[in-house]
Amino acid sequence: MLTSMPRINQQNLAKELQLSQTTISRSLANHPAINAETKALVLETAAKMGYSQPIRRRQPSAVADRTAVWGVVITMPKKFSDPSETFQEVLRGIADKSALHEAILDVVYHDPADDNPASLLRRIRNAHWKGIIFIYPINPEIARQIAHRIASVSIIEKYENQRIDSIDVDQSETLLKLVKHLKEHGHRKIGFFTWQYAVDAPWVLHRFGSYVEALYRLGLEFNPAFCVNLDASAPLEPAEAAAKAAALVRSGVTSFVCAADHQAYSLVEDLGKLGLSVPGDVSLTGFDGVLPRPGNKQLVTIRVPYEELGRSATHQLVRRIEQPGAPRRHIIVDGDFIEGETVASIDS
Repeated sequence: MLTSMPRINQQNLAKELQLSQTTISRSLANHPAINAETKALVLETAAKMGYSQPIRRRQPSAVADRTAVWGVVITMPKKFSDPSETFQEVLRGIADKSALHEAILDVVYHDPADDNPASLLRRIRNAHWKGIIFIYPINPEIARQIAHRIASVSIIEKYENQRIDSIDVDQSETLLKLVKHLKEHGHRKIGFFTWQYAVDAPWVLHRFGSYVEALYRLGLEFNPAFCVNLDASAPLEPAEAAAKAAALVRSGVTSFVCAADHQAYSLVEDLGKLGLSVPGDVSLTGFDGVLPRPGNKQLVTIRVPYEELGRSATHQLVRRIEQPGAPRRHIIVDGDFIEGETVASIDS
């Protein structure tokens, strides 16, 4: 396997992706002649394979001053990053917008369980990053140390009391759309379903809070007993969580809002093994807009505009670089409601 090689070069990348070395080189340099989709594929593959940009220290000049290196840190273990449609879309948006500023992108995967900032700080110093975009939550202390050194923007996670601009989807209004859809189909006992992860996942609680808010805004009952796998002190594996959800369905819960699409698609399969069908026995909604596997039903979900999140993050990074003392901004982008096949009408 190429990933086991001690040193990855552009020839390895070209062979892995079946692209020319010229295309690889230009993609890594964020050349405007290469489309954003190809750049995103090359950048993420390079990060997964451990390729490090050979960025040399340049002598001060007008051209050098205009050429910046921006880091993009994907906070997720590489082994859990497939399928990577989400990252591809975000990187397309970043590559598309950053090309206008002639910036070189240096993409790195960072394990969220790693709370030692040394490797990232070394990468920032050696590659001469001028700014950084975080994709998904990173240890707040690491974020603080990095933001103290270079301009920083976060996609998804919001960091308190730090000069890190953040870009996220509008959780409140999008969850309201999902719960309202369920109510319009006669559902009154609506639960919440999630997984517990090996590392902290603040986005789960953000979506849970928006679910509770939506219930109250629509005059529906909030019952903590209808919520599956929120107790971090007693985490359930996905199959165990599905068994608990099945028990709730048999006791009267008619639908679940799932914190993410990948959870919902897995829940459909696990419930099937327990003799329950979706949406025949229980209705489900997801969140993210991940396409179903062939043969699976399309979820009722929220399509997160990841490419737009990437563009907005890049815009904010430029602002933060140019105005390091500017007030912190939290920008929210609306998501699109997708009316799928996993919600059925019931008698109210």
